[in-house]
Amino acid sequence: MSREITTEILANAIDETKDTVQTKNTNVRLKIQGKKTDFKIIHKAASTQSSQLNAMAIAPLDDQGKPDYNNVAVVYAGTNSFGDEGKKGFETAGTAFVGGLSEEYQEAENFLKQTQQKIASQNGTITDVAGFSQSGGYMMKMAGKYGQEMGFRTTSFDDWGRNQFERLTTSEKQWLQENPEFLIRYQNDSWAALSGRDSKYGTLSSISGVGEHNTLANYFDGDDLDLDRLAKDGIFAPNMTLEQVKLAAKVWAKKNGDWDPTTNNEAEAKKRVQEYLELYGEFAQTNANLEKLKSGTDKAIRSLHTKIASASGGQKIKLRADLALQVANQARTIGEEAEKLLKQSQQDTEQALAEISKEILTSANEIRQYLSYSEVQAMIAPYEKSRLWDEAQASHNRKQVQQYNQKLMTFSEKLTTAAKNIQEYDRQAGNQLFTQK
Repeated sequence: MSREITTEILANAIDETKDTVQTKNTNVRLKIQGKKTDFKIIHKAASTQSSQLNAMAIAPLDDQGKPDYNNVAVVYAGTNSFGDEGKKGFETAGTAFVGGLSEEYQEAENFLKQTQQKIASQNGTITDVAGFSQSGGYMMKMAGKYGQEMGFRTTSFDDWGRNQFERLTTSEKQWLQENPEFLIRYQNDSWAALSGRDSKYGTLSSISGVGEHNTLANYFDGDDLDLDRLAKDGIFAPNMTLEQVKLAAKVWAKKNGDWDPTTNNEAEAKKRVQEYLELYGEFAQTNANLEKLKSGTDKAIRSLHTKIASASGGQKIKLRADLALQVANQARTIGEEAEKLLKQSQQDTEQALAEISKEILTSANEIRQYLSYSEVQAMIAPYEKSRLWDEAQASHNRKQVQQYNQKLMTFSEKLTTAAKNIQEYDRQAGNQLFTQK
């Protein structure tokens, strides 16, 4: 398993924070990729009668069971409520509701600084900071101020808080607008929306049909939402294909129509599909696998760039070689997936056109009694599949993407060779250094 921190890890860690920090445990066990995985607790804060903060800093364990200080995550739990240990967070949530910065942020800020001090002796790196609900709201400030300075990615789950962008300084606002990928936001259609939060800043994913205020922990697969899993539960998310949207709409209609025997589930499902287009604009035309692979390699490349900036000597040379290999792998992957994408996309388009043609033919037959045969034929002729689908163009597209794939393969091979040459040059230079008389 990769030791990098993923969104799946962040969401699950937040869900476990309140209970875990009240114990003396030095590790926390999370269910990741279907397996129970231990993480080292580097630092933690448990709410008391005078403090409402629940937070922990965690690191994955390597093959020897030692914490990987190069991948430290800091996570903040949601508002302390009835049944939770320690001071309740309703007052500070109220501050966020009227557009102020939650007073809890000051404690969260101190916790971040303490974590940085704890891992400094290990040359550690905080790669991710995440919050939920009230703490999700002040993640915008955390990103603008400390994400910019320290280079970590910030993630908020179903944030609470009005107009939090105005709590940033002018320079923080500018940086966040120029670097939206450093603030990842997931917003459910839950009561948290009543706080008047914005949907403008950072990289936003709006989730429709879940209805609950949570981190969506059960729906993440690494850094990405499992769209098939969401669809099976009747939930909409960005970048869904037409088939996923149809399934989600069907499940949603059944769930919401069970209580009303007069509801036509099929009609409700079709209406729900149209609502998806109103919410998200279009169905996904991209390959989910490609997006997932690209997201992973992009993150690895960003991480290597950050490490190269602070490295020196032989370590810097090795990291440069690693970077070249990572880019080479990404090029090869994109080429392969692009070819698969075109094939699948053309198949989907051809199938959709066939369905449209069939529906038109069926509708025309229903009014045949009012028209002559020739009039019906003249009406449906422009919509026959043979006229809608251009096989010659499809064949041309396939050849073009095959050529593109080959170019990327060649580029990848050259870059892989360059990476090997970097390492070989470093080895030879080292040998010469120690053999000089």
